Amino acid sequence: MKQLLLYFFSLLSYLCFAQEDSRGSKAQSTEAIEEGTKRAIVIGVSDYNEEGLRLKYADNDAILFKNYLSQIEELSNENISLLINTDAVALNIVQEFKKLIKKSESGDINYIYFAGHGDVVDDFGEKEGFLLAADANAKQEYYSGGVIPLALLNKIINALTTKGSKVVLILDACKSGFVFEEGTQKNMGTIQAMFENSTKILSCGSNELSYESGDLNHGYFTYFLVKGLTGKADSNTDNSIQYREIDDYLYENVFNIVSKKYNKNQTPIVRTQNDRAVLKSIKPETNTIAFEAINVNFESDKAIASRGINETKLSDKSGGMVITKFNEAIERNSYYGKSSSAYEIYKSSINNASISDGLKEKMQSMLLKILSNSAQQLINTYIDGDKALPPSRAFNIQAKHLEICLELMGEDGFLRDRIEASKLLLESYAIIRTRNFAKYEAAKHKLNNALNLEPRAAYIHNALGEVYNQEELYDSAHYHYNEAKKLIVSWSQPFTNIGDNLMDQYKFDDAKTYLNTSLGTKGANTNLKLGEINEKEGKYNIAETYYATVLKTEPENTFALQKMSHLQKLKGNTKASIDWYKKSVKTDSINSIFGYGLVNYIQDHKIEDEAAEKLLLNAIDYAPESSMVYSEYANFLSLKKTRLSRLRLADSLYRKAIENDPFNTWAYAGRGVLQHKMRKPLKAKESFETGITNNKTKPESYFHYANYLKNELNKNDEAEKLYLTAIEKNGYFIPAYNAIITLYNSQNLQDKSIALLNSAIKKHPNTPDLHHLLGQTFFSQSNYNDAILAYQKATHIDSSYVKSSQNLGYSQLENNLFEAAKSQLSTAAESDPYGEKQKEISEFILTMAKDRLKFGKPEDTNALYKLAFEISNSSENAYVYSEFLYLQSEPIKAIEIALPALGQNNTKAQNIQLLEVMVKAAIDANAFDNANYYYSNLIKLDQNPDLLLASVYSRFIGDLNSSEKYRLRTDPNLLRSNKLKSLYSQNTIDKYILSN
Repeated sequence: MKQLLLYFFSLLSYLCFAQEDSRGSKAQSTEAIEEGTKRAIVIGVSDYNEEGLRLKYADNDAILFKNYLSQIEELSNENISLLINTDAVALNIVQEFKKLIKKSESGDINYIYFAGHGDVVDDFGEKEGFLLAADANAKQEYYSGGVIPLALLNKIINALTTKGSKVVLILDACKSGFVFEEGTQKNMGTIQAMFENSTKILSCGSNELSYESGDLNHGYFTYFLVKGLTGKADSNTDNSIQYREIDDYLYENVFNIVSKKYNKNQTPIVRTQNDRAVLKSIKPETNTIAFEAINVNFESDKAIASRGINETKLSDKSGGMVITKFNEAIERNSYYGKSSSAYEIYKSSINNASISDGLKEKMQSMLLKILSNSAQQLINTYIDGDKALPPSRAFNIQAKHLEICLELMGEDGFLRDRIEASKLLLESYAIIRTRNFAKYEAAKHKLNNALNLEPRAAYIHNALGEVYNQEELYDSAHYHYNEAKKLIVSWSQPFTNIGDNLMDQYKFDDAKTYLNTSLGTKGANTNLKLGEINEKEGKYNIAETYYATVLKTEPENTFALQKMSHLQKLKGNTKASIDWYKKSVKTDSINSIFGYGLVNYIQDHKIEDEAAEKLLLNAIDYAPESSMVYSEYANFLSLKKTRLSRLRLADSLYRKAIENDPFNTWAYAGRGVLQHKMRKPLKAKESFETGITNNKTKPESYFHYANYLKNELNKNDEAEKLYLTAIEKNGYFIPAYNAIITLYNSQNLQDKSIALLNSAIKKHPNTPDLHHLLGQTFFSQSNYNDAILAYQKATHIDSSYVKSSQNLGYSQLENNLFEAAKSQLSTAAESDPYGEKQKEISEFILTMAKDRLKFGKPEDTNALYKLAFEISNSSENAYVYSEFLYLQSEPIKAIEIALPALGQNNTKAQNIQLLEVMVKAAIDANAFDNANYYYSNLIKLDQNPDLLLASVYSRFIGDLNSSEKYRLRTDPNLLRSNKLKSLYSQNTIDKYILSN
């Protein structure tokens, strides 16, 4: 299905239609009319840059109409400018219009044909229609470029008719699948209103849609229009086609086919001063045969239309070297800046008489296409909002592209103001991307200049809003976001930015209410923002559902993947966090590392210092104006280095970070810690206090200072006040809760912890971190029953919340809830991909097992040893567990545990330990062959085996003399001590050690 808008438009009295006649009057002849040169611009766009705009048959329709002009109307190829798909960017199109106006003279006939999308925006009660070029965006932000405004088209037609030339305008716009169906219907009304004195041929009524056919590879309307013009519409066979005849022919074919096939109405409309006027004369032989001849070879025609300069035949070979150099420059992406660049080669060719004007125009067209398309794609990416943006330098490069385009267009170029506005936007956003506050005044100046050029450009208002929001001038930011929202009500980014605006003021409920009311849960941006708000509230399970919604439709959305990674880290699941992070790296490695945090990335991935410093230097080179990269490098130096020169470098980096972003709270804090390390306590204090002065509303500035006072100066009372202030600034700020609860519990002030947490839980009952901290408090009191309840509440709120699992498991062990503990501790252990948590948990369990071995029940002890091994089946744990089983007179089980643990990755000592317990167990099990095999392997590793074990083994195999010799060399104190029972089973002691 497609929505088509088509009209034949003639200003003045052209194409020779008669004065109004009564019904039945004779059609007037046009034979006496003298015609000038016929020229045409034919445009067809199916392959739009934006996937959501791509069409099936617009390029076919354009080729069909071009064939009609060249073969039926007999226009020469040099007088037809054909722009297909990627060649049909906005600047190329307007340059063709400019050349057409320059060439046109009185009496000429100019055809303008466009097949592609069209739309109308309605803002502040004013409607403006657009034709969408190949580089248009899909968010209806048409003031950003990539479009031909209908007002400009009207201006172009006026310029042509003022020179006395005639114009035939055919607009085949708003095709099937276009997302703005309401807009396409408005467009028809707008076109009719704009060209009210023109002849119009429209594809359908104002409340109808137009359809296309896969069988025909065309839209029904275009197909039958051209077929009718080649002769089929001549119903009375008088070798002329009247407007009324083409109207009837279109109705009979298009309306009838669509109504039968789709059960919908599509009513073509023809309006002219005299519907009996002659549209064109035809020759008898140009009927159906002619149509079949021109309705072929679309793919080859499209290939010819898009060929490069190197495929153009040069009439003068002396210009060949210049063209070759130009093409080589294009191939290596050398567009400007060097004498060998494409732009400089083009400029040098302007006065070269050996190169035809046509080739010069083609070079100009290719540069305009490449440079404007590249810049527009970045602007579209910014407008789209769903994709990770490139670094600042990319925006500067694209701004330079548009500067070259402005030079190529000339001072009288159409769309010049729009290109200038886009250039200013790109230059401004290069500053915004880096958060370089020192240059924000310049960015605002550029954006305000851009607004003067394009006052209805929503994307410029949106960028201004971002600047003000980053400056924490929230009212000004809200104003510009709101202006952008009013200009394009269908564009979600200003809405989500207003959500950001509220969120940055810690108005989380207002932000959620606003987003849910204005946008619902449609679109990636909205879901990402709602996820982020819930994440900041500590409602991780709700946040996860929003991020997952994005990934269902956009599985490679880098932002969503990064958010999922960070979310799992907050929940305590390091393994899941890394798994999500790896997925994000595959989609966008650079932004994923930056999003992770450079120092965090270095620490979590255990990167060596030399490689880490290289990574940080590369980050500065990649984003030289970013505050974050300087503070990250400074953090690394402060943590890792001790030489005074390196610490001074870190200090200069912190100062640079603060200069670029006065709201970088960690830069002040990091510099404060560094000054303390350099034994400058007054400067340290000054840095923290300046950070608070410049970030009064941010909890982080108070939190960082509190950490310093607690950790470095042991001023716990002052730290407590600052932690509470941080919580006052943002009641969801979990780091401050975590720090103050740890402080209270370490001072045995659990009553304070419980009171603070109960108060917070009353306000925020669905935040698992608060319940987890309550559990930690009870755990520190050895109040395991209440700890279990608090931890379970956290996991009940969020079943994938892993942070509580470890201490919940410990608490359950203390209450002899072994199966429940096993589940929780296994979950905790599996969350750590590095094995450190497994080791920590198993060591805790083994310590408990040894205590129970002395004072507890045997079955509890057995369960604990088994659990420790199941949590971490390392060779050390295999030895401990197998030895326990052996001493408990379970030798077969002992061997089953120890045997798989033997391996090349073990140390020699570890394999010796395992073989020793296996020899003992085999002896206890009276397994002669096994004992021999294990002992032979043992002495290969240890040629001086344990003397008592050698004595026991010798006695077991019947070598009593050797047994006695080894026994005599054994420490006699061991034989009389209790330690003997910790080394050998009672069976072995009785049978092979103490027996006569």
